[in-house]
Amino acid sequence: MGHWTTSPTSASTDLTSALQVVDNLFDYMSDGRGKPSNKERALFASAVVFLYGIWENFAECIAIEIAGRVSSEIPPDCIPAIVRATLEKKPAWELAVTPGWRVLWREEVRSRALGDGEKRYGMNSAGGDAVTSLLALAGISRPFEGTNGAIIPSHLKNVNTVLDALDALVKLRGEIVHMIRRPAPSVVFS
Repeated sequence: MGHWTTSPTSASTDLTSALQVVDNLFDYMSDGRGKPSNKERALFASAVVFLYGIWENFAECIAIEIAGRVSSEIPPDCIPAIVRATLEKKPAWELAVTPGWRVLWREEVRSRALGDGEKRYGMNSAGGDAVTSLLALAGISRPFEGTNGAIIPSHLKNVNTVLDALDALVKLRGEIVHMIRRPAPSVVFS
């Protein structure tokens, strides 16, 4: 299977649009150096929460899109091991006849991403391991391999990989929404 799309996916289009919210929040911050005001710290906290939500939504939606495309084109003998192990737990009739293994695969990815309204609640957190696991189930092994480490923000100390940077975003977002803390000035403008 070659490139599966030459145009932006729905997930990519939604991501680009949603990032405008974060840009708009930053428009209210002053340019320059110095200690950020309490209002700027609050805006930064809001931007982090929005950014995390945007990231989680993108990870969920792109996994669903990928699984839809891969499951419709992959031959049965090429199903990734993680997908095979998941599907082997399903009844033979469902796999072979109705709804079929391709549909079951897509449903499994959707359920792990968004929940099923019954037993599963979807992806609990969009940290590195959770997103890697979801994308592996969608058919993409090692999704962050080869990602340039230069995209990691320079103020993140002791963060060497993109996966670690994602975990730092999850942690910061958690501090903001669960502990009702605004980030320290050193985190806001480093």
